[in-house]
Amino acid sequence: MDSKKSLSIILLFLVLWIIFIGWGIVKTTLQLSQQKDTPEEPAQKQEITQPLTKIMPTEEAGVEKVPEEEKIAPILVRTFKVKPTDFTDILPVMGTVKGETEIELKFEINGTIESICFREGEKVKKGDLIASLNPKDGQLKLEYAKNKLISAQASYDSVLKKLEIHQKLYQAGAIIKSKVEEIELECESAKFQVETIKSEEKLAQHELEKSNLFAPIDGVIGKREAEEGEFVTPQDAVATLLEIDDVLVEVGIVERDIDKIKLGQEAKLFVDAYPNLTFAGVIENIFPLVEGKSRTLTAKIKINNPDGLLLPGMFCRAEVSIIELKNALLIPSTSLIPAGGGITLAPVIPTQSIRIGEDEVKTGTVVLRQVTVGYMTSDYSQITQGLAENELVVIEARGELKDKAAVRISATEEMGF
Repeated sequence: MDSKKSLSIILLFLVLWIIFIGWGIVKTTLQLSQQKDTPEEPAQKQEITQPLTKIMPTEEAGVEKVPEEEKIAPILVRTFKVKPTDFTDILPVMGTVKGETEIELKFEINGTIESICFREGEKVKKGDLIASLNPKDGQLKLEYAKNKLISAQASYDSVLKKLEIHQKLYQAGAIIKSKVEEIELECESAKFQVETIKSEEKLAQHELEKSNLFAPIDGVIGKREAEEGEFVTPQDAVATLLEIDDVLVEVGIVERDIDKIKLGQEAKLFVDAYPNLTFAGVIENIFPLVEGKSRTLTAKIKINNPDGLLLPGMFCRAEVSIIELKNALLIPSTSLIPAGGGITLAPVIPTQSIRIGEDEVKTGTVVLRQVTVGYMTSDYSQITQGLAENELVVIEARGELKDKAAVRISATEEMGF
C-alpha cells in the first residue's frame, strides 16, 4: 500500500515538471516573434537631435567676437589718497610718580624716640628738626668725659710744676740729669692723656648731637615709620624724605617697544588729580635690565615740579614722542604686500588711469608698484620712494588684485589725525 502511494507521488511530480518546461518554451517563442515585428528607426533621427549650434556660423556679419579678458567685471575697491602729512608717533605708557631723591631718615645711634616733629606729607627745609632721642645717655657720657678731662688737666699741671722744681734743683747741682729727664717723660705722658680725653669729650658731644635727627635736604616727609617711645637702631627708618622740586615717573616698556625708547626723548604726562593739566618731561634714565616676571624695561621720565603738584605715589599716564615726520607720504600698513627678497609692493591706482563714468563712479587700473618704506608703525607706513602725491592706494578689495587689474572705486579715504 505504501509503495503504491509513493509511486503516485513521483508520477505527479514528473507531470508538473513537464508542464513547467513546456510553459517556458512557449513564452520564449512569443518574445522572439515580437522583436522581429518591431521596425528600426531611421539613422537621420539621431542627426536631428544634435545641437543646432554646431551648424551655425561662429561669426555673423558686423559682429566682433568679445575677448575673454574684457568680460571680467572690475573689482570693487576702497582706496586711500596719498598726501604729504606731518606725523608724530607716540608710545603710550603708564607709571608711578617718585621723588627724584628718596632718603630714609634714620638715627645714627641706638635710643628711644622722645619726640617726633613732623606730619606725613609736610614740607621741610634742610636743617629742620625731624625727631629726637632721649638724650640722657649722651649727656651722661659727655659729663663723664668733661670730668675726666678736668682730672687729666690737673694731673698735667701738677707734673709741669714738678718738672719746674726738678729743673731748678738740677741747675743747683742737687740732682742728676736723669731725674729731670724722668719728670720730662712723665709730663709728656700727662699731656697726651689730656689730648686723648679731649677727643673723648668731642666724641661724647658728637654722639649727643646724633640724638637729634635733621632734614638733610629740602623735601616732603613721606610715610611715618616709627612712634614716640619706640626704641630704634641705625637700621630702623623713622620716615622717608622725598625731594619733589623735580620728580621721576617710572614707566614700564614692553619688549617689542624697547628699540623705540632713547635717552632725551620728550614725553607728555597726565594725572587724574589734574585732568586739565599736561606735564612735560624727558627720558633721563633707562635700566639695562628686563624684569623677569613682567618682561618690561623700566625707564625714568624727569619732570620739573616747582609747584609741588606731582606727589610721590601718584598714578601717571605718559605719551612718549617716538618720531616726528614733516610732509611725509603715509599709507595704511595693511596695504603693503611683501614680495620676498626685501621687496615691498603697493597696489597703486595712477591718477592718469582714473576715469569717471556716466553714473559718476570712478574706475581705474591697479599697478603693483615697488616702494621703499621708511618709518613703519602697526597702522601707518612712511613711503620714501615709489609714490606720488594724490595717487590712490588700494586698502580693501572684493577680489584678488593683480597687476593691470581693472577696478571700480567705491570710496576714498584721506589721512586724518
